[in-house]
Amino acid sequence: MTYGRLVLAGDAGHTVPPTGAKGLNLAFTDVRALIPKVEEFLAEPDGGTAALEQYSQTALDRVWKAQHFSYWATSLMHNRPNDDAFAYRRRRGEFDAITGSPEGRAYFADGYTGWA
Repeated sequence: MTYGRLVLAGDAGHTVPPTGAKGLNLAFTDVRALIPKVEEFLAEPDGGTAALEQYSQTALDRVWKAQHFSYWATSLMHNRPNDDAFAYRRRRGEFDAITGSPEGRAYFADGYTGWA
């Protein structure tokens, strides 16, 4: 999400499926990760871009987790055209397993809000 001194954040830096409404959450966490790295970059007398590159890796790691979460959550909560009763009950069991424990609910909440 960086190219030299050019830095991208939010939708300019990554795409996320429109399902799950992840864009704004990821944009906020991008900026939260970017600010300290910009401060480090500005404090470097030689103009090196290492701090900006660290931001890029941090942000991209989170974005790929969000891509997976969006795909998984959409697959979990929506029927496919050829689904049968078994597929529905399997998804329902998975949903109940996740929402049935504090740890599962915490994972779902973290995934939905973008792993700040």
